[in-house]
Amino acid sequence: MKIALVGLSGCGKTSIYATTFAAKTPESTQSMGPTIMYEIRRHPYLGLEVSIFDFGGQDQYRKNYLDKPDVFNETDVLVPIVDMHEPEKFESARKYFEKLIETLKRKALKPQIFLLYHKFDTHDYTKEMLNANYKKATAIFESLFDGFELHANTTSIYDQEKLNRIFRDILVGAYDTLKSHVEKAEKQLKEIDAKIVVADISGNVIVHNVTGVSAGLQLRSDFRDFINSCNAIRENLFMAESAIFKGTPVEGDNEIELHIYKFVLAVLIMKSKETSTETEEKISELLRDLQLFAEIVISSHNQ
Repeated sequence: MKIALVGLSGCGKTSIYATTFAAKTPESTQSMGPTIMYEIRRHPYLGLEVSIFDFGGQDQYRKNYLDKPDVFNETDVLVPIVDMHEPEKFESARKYFEKLIETLKRKALKPQIFLLYHKFDTHDYTKEMLNANYKKATAIFESLFDGFELHANTTSIYDQEKLNRIFRDILVGAYDTLKSHVEKAEKQLKEIDAKIVVADISGNVIVHNVTGVSAGLQLRSDFRDFINSCNAIRENLFMAESAIFKGTPVEGDNEIELHIYKFVLAVLIMKSKETSTETEEKISELLRDLQLFAEIVISSHNQ
């Protein structure tokens, strides 16, 4: 799967990548320099190798991409990014995206478009100006992508949960029928009286109902290490596609379960020993659905 991040210099492409995929904090991105030409970063997700192309936005680089457009071959998802703090650059961004869309059409490429109105936050910016810029931007940009499947969102590196959901939906979109399963799991988690994290084996969070478990899409390092250790046992000692690990403290009423399904999906459950029958039934239903989720992933890989 190939995702292309495009936009003018300074619009936030690399910061979006760093906070969403590389577990960086928003504050740590302040010292990042401009991207030279373009950078390709690999990221595993549900067993799929994702290539994220971060295209530098300086004038000479944009001209080079348009003169040599083969760099956009096989793009599955195009992510145009507009800086909501710099309305004076809207026209330049419009011209760039317009030429880029023309190039894609000439090459008979039709990626999904996820248009991001980025830096939609009031860090060093007034809410009144931000809202005015957004109104102006929507009038300028959304008509550019007629004929493409367009998804538009406001984003900020300070609203990481929203960015995570957007890119999770992009990545899940590589698999037929999975998005509905993810949406169902989100609803189920809201009704379950237990802390649950659903991730892939690489530690990418898919859905959860626990505060502070992730940095961007990546699961917190201690949880990642736990899953990796259990997965190594599953593979090398159990030699099975799926396994369940359970742990309880010597003292206390909490317990933990880790379910690994089809060597791609990890479900971490933290609950009380006194969990009600109703909650246990809801957890069982969720686990059945997630086992099917894992089977669909494996089926997609085989196809």
